[in-house]
Amino acid sequence: MSGSDPFPTRPSLRSFALAAAAFSAGWSLMMMEILGGRLMAPHFGYSVYQWGAVIGVVMTFMAAGYWTGGQLGDGPKAVPALRAALLAGVAAAALTPWLGKPMLADAAGRFNAVEGSVVGAALILGLPSFALAMVSPICAGLSSLTGAAAAGRIYAVGTLGSIGGTFFASFYAIPEVGVSAGYALAAVLPALACLFIPGGKRVAAAAALAVPLAWAAGHGEGQGFALYRETPHNTIMVQEDAEQIRLHLNVAWATQSRLRKDGGPTGLYYDLFAAVPALGNGTRVLVLGLAGGAAAKEILDSWPGADILGVELDPAVVEVARERFGLRPEVRVAVEDARRHVERSPELHDVVIVDLYSTALIPFFTATREFFAAVERRVAPGGVLVMNVASPMDRDALVGPLAATQGAVFPSVYVADAGRGNYLMIATKEARTLEDLSVRLRSAPAGAMYAAARILETLAPAELAGHPVLTDDRSDIDQRSLTALYGR
Repeated sequence: MSGSDPFPTRPSLRSFALAAAAFSAGWSLMMMEILGGRLMAPHFGYSVYQWGAVIGVVMTFMAAGYWTGGQLGDGPKAVPALRAALLAGVAAAALTPWLGKPMLADAAGRFNAVEGSVVGAALILGLPSFALAMVSPICAGLSSLTGAAAAGRIYAVGTLGSIGGTFFASFYAIPEVGVSAGYALAAVLPALACLFIPGGKRVAAAAALAVPLAWAAGHGEGQGFALYRETPHNTIMVQEDAEQIRLHLNVAWATQSRLRKDGGPTGLYYDLFAAVPALGNGTRVLVLGLAGGAAAKEILDSWPGADILGVELDPAVVEVARERFGLRPEVRVAVEDARRHVERSPELHDVVIVDLYSTALIPFFTATREFFAAVERRVAPGGVLVMNVASPMDRDALVGPLAATQGAVFPSVYVADAGRGNYLMIATKEARTLEDLSVRLRSAPAGAMYAAARILETLAPAELAGHPVLTDDRSDIDQRSLTALYGR
């Protein structure tokens, strides 16, 4: 210690207070990092760029916080700085649910998705990362231990807090109470830790006021939706009016399922799935990415008795599909990861539909040569793969590379314009000519003739040459998806 003791209390209370401060700082910061990724997703997606931005920004500001906290050491400014750092973390947790969303929306409007991810992460995570990172080096300086022993113990306790905050945010806060209330819970421990810091009771009282402020932000969530639910996988939103019902996952501007209450066509790509059994040799259909079951409905309406298996990662989405979208009981459902399913399942299907999106982006591991090879093993002789690709701003950003990747596994690949920026990619188990596919579509049942005619209007061989084959080891589909959606 240098000069007079800035932390005048008995050693046992000092050790507890410093450990509590370090633990709570680690807990709160990691909670806010996980929550921040969820808060950013509607604006920047769940991509490698978004998470790279989150982690990189947090580490950058933490480095600055570590340096600053180390400079303060155990000097006269250490305890006031410790109180201020904890209070700043609490304030950030309280205000982010209110201010974070408009700031992120503004960043999304000013920057492209990659640049905006960095700017957005800095806006919502810069201050708490800097402030809470100051806590551990200050606590090490104030510890009754000296040197490496003090640093080792304090940083170990802080890391334990980080571990706890990570699991708590991921497995409890987000699915059970939601993002906004999660921020309120992230403020609790640093506020309590202030109680044990000399002169910190008033700070703790002020910090305590921030907790209900953050909690109150969650009461506005879900307004305007018929259903709003947070799960470990998704923010599920259902919009309903007199004419239709729509399912949105994570972003309100992207529709995962849409059903008209009068049973008529939706005008979206789902309508075209009614014709795809005509392309295979039977009606055993696997739907990877079931969502609300729009594809299953279109097929069953035109092909009564079709054997449909839907794969959906989120059990809550299946519940919503059954309860709100009338997913029929004859549709079998496997609640698991789509890639894991095709790699492990022994079933064969005449048609495999791939409609997999996470926050409007295709998960990279469901768009690689290895994935399509696993899908090909699930396609029965004479069968087809049909994949929906959303690429409204730049068609070839996704269609070309995905065609080349499918072409590395399937002998024939075709593409049809499904309208409104969506494309259906059709890959066949055996080599097929365009005329063969056309004949099959023209033989579709009456209820599927509209869909078949729509596909026939634009069906053509896909261009494979000059496009990369995406693999598990090398894929730039995150960037391509952002270009396809935003054009920049």
